[in-house]
Amino acid sequence: MNTQAEVISIGNDAIDDQEPMVILFDEHATTAIQNVALIQHFMDEAAKKQLTLTTDSAVIINQQPYTITYVGVLVNPNLNSIGHVALVFGPAPQEDQLQSGLYLTPAAAGVPAVPEFKVGTQITYQETM
Repeated sequence: MNTQAEVISIGNDAIDDQEPMVILFDEHATTAIQNVALIQHFMDEAAKKQLTLTTDSAVIINQQPYTITYVGVLVNPNLNSIGHVALVFGPAPQEDQLQSGLYLTPAAAGVPAVPEFKVGTQITYQETM
């Protein structure tokens, strides 16, 4: 099953070119969180509440596929309830993985290591590949 979301706003401190990570929340995020996060709107709230991602899943950002290499234990409950996840672009470390993080690597040649995010960016959470 695919669950669609769209970036509807980007906080002033949400993107750091030196950090291969973005933090996403749904539109119910507090003002303080909105400053450091990308706000995503899910097209189907019921699908969001049932979303279950594994390492057999993928994330497609503006039609560019990323393989999930690690799913933190808080990812699915946080996505289901508050639309929160940290997308970390790179391999998961052996220790101290971000438990609200999805670690992603490009799934195809030519896909950038870190995608460009802007208002209108389409995100597809693909539960099985």
